[in-house]
Amino acid sequence: MTHLSILSTPTIELVTARLADTVGLETLAHVRQTAIVARELAALHGVDPERAELAALVHDVADPLSEQELMMRAERYHIPVTLTEARVPRLLHAPVGAEMLREEWGIGDEEVLNAVRYHVTGAPLMSPLVKIIFVADKIEPDRDRYYSGLDAIRVIARTNLDEAVLRLYAWRMSSLVATGQPMHQQLVSARNSLIEQTLAMQR
Repeated sequence: MTHLSILSTPTIELVTARLADTVGLETLAHVRQTAIVARELAALHGVDPERAELAALVHDVADPLSEQELMMRAERYHIPVTLTEARVPRLLHAPVGAEMLREEWGIGDEEVLNAVRYHVTGAPLMSPLVKIIFVADKIEPDRDRYYSGLDAIRVIARTNLDEAVLRLYAWRMSSLVATGQPMHQQLVSARNSLIEQTLAMQR
């Protein structure tokens, strides 16, 4: 198994090698595709492609953990657990993954960690890098096996990240409402915040 020292610089090569020992083949394929999309979006939106690739590769580092393990890790890392997260512990793989990367992988770049932390629900006041990972995670090519209608968002993402994020918020919220599932409060807060920012810029 390839380890990253807490003192080492987490290069793409080291991260990729460790991921191969850490996550399953399906997750590995997903994060690699996400990394390709993230690099492309980063180049288009003036964000460092290397940091975007790193964040994309590690965003699902906690995916192999069971629901019980996610709850235990959340307690260990002092992550507050909402009622929705307690009902759907898979939601915790994002914040738990961010803390795993800090504590166990030696990744201290707060913006990269935030990209991992918020890739499921989004958050108010996301940086361009965080938005790129949020979007890339959901529009990478393999997602077409599970979801339809992503091509329009792929086109929008190349020129307007905020609009792509808003489209993805709406898509996710609609699917949750349609299936009667609980909606994470942060998803609502993130959407409201971005709408307010957009309206303020139009004044």
